[in-house]
Amino acid sequence: MTDDGITLIDAWELPEDRIDESVARWRERVGLIHTAPGFRDARMHRRLAPESRLGLVNVAHWDSIEARDEALANPGFTASAATALDYAIVHGGWYQVASEFRTARDGSGEGLGITFVNAFELPAERIDEFLPHWLGRAELMSQAPGFRDNRLHRAVNPDTRFQLVNIAHWDSAEAWRAAGDDPRFQQRLSASPDFAAANPALFQVVAEF
Repeated sequence: MTDDGITLIDAWELPEDRIDESVARWRERVGLIHTAPGFRDARMHRRLAPESRLGLVNVAHWDSIEARDEALANPGFTASAATALDYAIVHGGWYQVASEFRTARDGSGEGLGITFVNAFELPAERIDEFLPHWLGRAELMSQAPGFRDNRLHRAVNPDTRFQLVNIAHWDSAEAWRAAGDDPRFQQRLSASPDFAAANPALFQVVAEF
């Protein structure tokens, strides 16, 4: 792998009343492997609105897929991970950054801010057709007040459920909503191809290593 490493994204569908339990188990599991060679960092994001499809999104960075595979040999990790399968559907995959936007401002704004995640379901062979539509919207949003940064992640495996995952950071939910209400953005959004199903939601970081 290159110095850019690789990104693991796990998107969880689960009941609202099991989220706290799941975050605790995630802390336990990552606590067992975060000192392993090749681990860089990991953040667990929790949805702000209970009606959002995805309740938790784990974003972890590793030097390589092989490094994580070796770390998962820890028997404690395997035992803890198995307990979540009865109530959670986890859509996981490995990703590379396909596109990136960053603010021209110095610093990243005040406060912790919020995270916007949009996981796209679409055929792998139609990604290149979809990208110009996404790029046009992302460029427009990147010019809005309160924008911090945005990365579009593309799945390494064509069988991954969410072929594209957009992760953006904003100063606040209000700034993100104001940018989304811009008529220019709404016009571009309405022209988005119907073969890509979006799953957008706002999140906050609840745990990290």
